[in-house]
Amino acid sequence: MIRKDEIIPMLLDACPGFRLRWEEHVAYWNGEPAGVYLDIAEFVHFLIDAFDNDDLATIDVAFILLEKFLVEGDADAKGIATVGIIETLQNAASWKPFGAKAFLPYLRPESRIAWDAIDRLWEGKTSLADVIRAERREGKS
Repeated sequence: MIRKDEIIPMLLDACPGFRLRWEEHVAYWNGEPAGVYLDIAEFVHFLIDAFDNDDLATIDVAFILLEKFLVEGDADAKGIATVGIIETLQNAASWKPFGAKAFLPYLRPESRIAWDAIDRLWEGKTSLADVIRAERREGKS
């Protein structure tokens, strides 16, 4: 079972190009914890840059690992993979000319299910506040 504290080390091992960005992130926070979602956001932006630079091998490796987090992760790891990686990727890549859909070919079965669930969650909404309001109306808070 993969735990949340194993995610960043696994990402660093699988995607060595991420190491410099990670070290800069850690230095910015003076070695203090930034929080798992800020940490994961650094990786997502690394992925977007990799796609922008046509480093598709890195994208493929990252999505193989994403699938592993979703299949073998504990509840926290699965949440980080879904909200931290997939949802952040969808939102951040939407501002790029290639858009979030550029990453669809890299999805595996579980990551595709999570991707589609997030798409449905955001359908017709324009802000996180809209998502939260909708969840509260549906009794999911």
